[in-house]
Amino acid sequence: MSEHFSDELSGIQRFQLLPWELIPDLGLYMDQVVTLIVRTFEPLYGEESKRLLSAPMINNYVKAGLLPRSRGKKYSREQIALLSIIVALKQVCSMEEIRRMLALKEGETVEALYGAFRERCGEVIRDLRPGSADAAAGLSPALEFAILASGYHAGCVAALQAAEADAAAVAQASADKKQGN
Repeated sequence: MSEHFSDELSGIQRFQLLPWELIPDLGLYMDQVVTLIVRTFEPLYGEESKRLLSAPMINNYVKAGLLPRSRGKKYSREQIALLSIIVALKQVCSMEEIRRMLALKEGETVEALYGAFRERCGEVIRDLRPGSADAAAGLSPALEFAILASGYHAGCVAALQAAEADAAAVAQASADKKQGN
């Protein structure tokens, strides 16, 4: 493994999403939100982080139902947290998949979702080890990581499909029960 690759992984391992209590709750304007999130993701994506979020992207997320509209052109802590999750997930998931994953269950809060996401994201990043991508003989580390990403994405799609099937079964059972009464 090259020294450069080891250095890159060390840089990635410095990545950490902001703790909930450090996400500004005073309301940020769109350009401030973009700057905050781009800077947050710089350890992961370096210069590429500048392409991860823009004002038109935020507007598209609102139109797609991934993010609530701003209030008075200011974005809340909840919206900033959701945007952080969206930026992380859009590297491997479609917008429709993200929309389905961000649908809060009854009683669930954005704060709880973000906290769990942040914790798991940190675990995954910390588990990236310089030797972990060399396991498959003859494959470059880049190809090994791409294979892992592809496999995990397939698992994500399967979990979403199973959740939809489960929800449909519950709805059908409820409908059948109502008809039986």
